[in-house]
Amino acid sequence: MIFGVLADTHSPLTAAQLLALKKAFKGVDHILHAGPVGDLRVLEQLSKLAPTRAVCGNAENSIVRSELYARQAWKVGPVTMGLIHGYGKPHGLKGWLLQQFEDDPVRVIVYGRNFEPTARQIGPHYFFSPGSFSGNLPEGQHGKKGRPLVGLLFVHGKKVDGQAGIPAEV
Repeated sequence: MIFGVLADTHSPLTAAQLLALKKAFKGVDHILHAGPVGDLRVLEQLSKLAPTRAVCGNAENSIVRSELYARQAWKVGPVTMGLIHGYGKPHGLKGWLLQQFEDDPVRVIVYGRNFEPTARQIGPHYFFSPGSFSGNLPEGQHGKKGRPLVGLLFVHGKKVDGQAGIPAEV
């Protein structure tokens, strides 16, 4: 199964952004949005490309917060997956993410916080963050905004792999 992953949209997508996502996510089975979505219309737009799951992020209005969970967990074959935005500073973030799923243990955690593209196995857990679709730089980096980034997450049986920080040419 192939997941197209993005985070940090904040508002409805433009025609150019949708075209970039259509190209970047060609052939994906599902889309995961790790928040903030910003507007529920984003989910309608993404659902036209592939079935979509999303969680709310740290910059959502009350309408989005009332419709989306802060975290989700589910199984993809033998692999348990978790989707969450994440909060706090980068130092200690992975430990915090694991704590959020203590009652519902997962092997893969997809998150959006701090916008640092990550595709990394640490012990029994696989951490995946696509980077920022709105071009926000990872925490601690300064300068002009970067390019929109997305990721692809591959789950085949028990094997998990991914590519984070893929530029979505708008």
